[in-house]
Amino acid sequence: MQVSKSNSEWTIVGLIAFFSILVFTFHIGQLLWGIFAIAFVFWFFMLADCLQRSTDHFPGKGEYDKLIWSVALVFLNFIGAVLYYYMVRKRDNSGQII
Repeated sequence: MQVSKSNSEWTIVGLIAFFSILVFTFHIGQLLWGIFAIAFVFWFFMLADCLQRSTDHFPGKGEYDKLIWSVALVFLNFIGAVLYYYMVRKRDNSGQII
């Protein structure tokens, strides 16, 4: 079987494209894992802050604020952590943003 020059060129181009995509997705995968790790650490610190915070230090000062925020952090993960950061952590008891 004789392989024409155009078929071998397309094979080489296809292999180059395949390995380029493989290398590119590997680096994107590493980037995504890094972003995931940062988001997880942020979420963990917000959950730890919520669990250690006294119920008097929540802006609403309600009896169940700590429980509600803990459940929100567990079920909403990163989105809940961002909400907690801006709505609880950055505010002091008077409702002013620090």
